[in-house]
Amino acid sequence: MLLTLMRHGLAERFQGDDASRPLTDPGRSIVSDVVRGLKHGGWLPGAVVCSPLVRSMQTAKIVVEHFPGLPLDVLGEVVQAGPHLLQKMGEHELIDPLVIGHEPALSRLAARLIGAEGLMAFEEASVACFRLDDLPPRGPAELIFFAPPSFSLAART
Repeated sequence: MLLTLMRHGLAERFQGDDASRPLTDPGRSIVSDVVRGLKHGGWLPGAVVCSPLVRSMQTAKIVVEHFPGLPLDVLGEVVQAGPHLLQKMGEHELIDPLVIGHEPALSRLAARLIGAEGLMAFEEASVACFRLDDLPPRGPAELIFFAPPSFSLAART
């Protein structure tokens, strides 16, 4: 099973209401470029799970535009990316999910998955894919790839 983690795209600056901050135009474009590059490389998520914050939902909708018909599950609340979230996804029997979330929770989850501490920092629109035995995993996961947003720019040159 594959588990992919993605940080939402670049959002507007914080001005009092963090939950409703939308993606910027460059943020939308970069997310689309990253997803297009991953799709071209053969990556195919089985479902998308995102937080209810606007920037996360907008990022998820861009992913679904590239993969029509892909199931999208917007969580009812912001759930810390950790054991509870992995357990919840396992209970819903999601196959090869893409989780779109926020920092620093994604970095902590990525480190926990591979049994390390502080190895990755997720810039906006960064993606990491792991192979694991099940959800929640019973052992360490294998990091398949880590793609910062510059990956999509390098792939186009």
